Amino acid sequence: MREKIVIIGMGGHAHSVIDSILGNGEYEIAGYVDKNNHGSYLGISYLGDDDKLLEIHSNGITNAIVTIGFMGKSSIRNTIYNELKKIGYKLPVVIDKTAIIADNVSIDEGTFVGKGSIINANSQIGKMCIINSKALIEHDSCVGDFSHIAVSACLCGEVKVGIESFIGANSTIVQCLSIGNNVFIGAGMLVANNITDGKRFTLNEP
Repeated sequence: MREKIVIIGMGGHAHSVIDSILGNGEYEIAGYVDKNNHGSYLGISYLGDDDKLLEIHSNGITNAIVTIGFMGKSSIRNTIYNELKKIGYKLPVVIDKTAIIADNVSIDEGTFVGKGSIINANSQIGKMCIINSKALIEHDSCVGDFSHIAVSACLCGEVKVGIESFIGANSTIVQCLSIGNNVFIGAGMLVANNITDGKRFTLNEP
């Protein structure tokens, strides 16, 4: 019998995560929790808002996956993570069946790895990260907790990304660079220098 898992959030990112969970067949989705009732999705019903999380856990559903995306800042996922851990939830890693993961890669709890993404040898992925569709994380790279590597972004090898950072869609980080904590890199950027903590690097900003 499969263990049950509860979905936290029902936006667009949730649809991708749900598809991966269903495709893997490892968990039975018990329902979703959200501030708003979005109705049923693929037969997955609304269980209530955050106030229901303790009751759901008490009823024996102890696995959860946070399906809220970047939402302008990764600290939102950090806050939710701490609330879930305080209750006692387990946050499994969800990896889409089409992703390619090298044997000696380390991936911490609560992380989602999307369709067609590649994580190559000796890389380390922190907790509660999003490695989105077709992202490429080359060898010996490190992605810090609560960071988001967006669709088709590329870390070219031995790249270090700090905590709560966002690497935008189709961006490329040149090998051996360091990206700090709470950094935002917009879509389509070529990053050829280290980026210090708290910086924004986009097409419209210096």
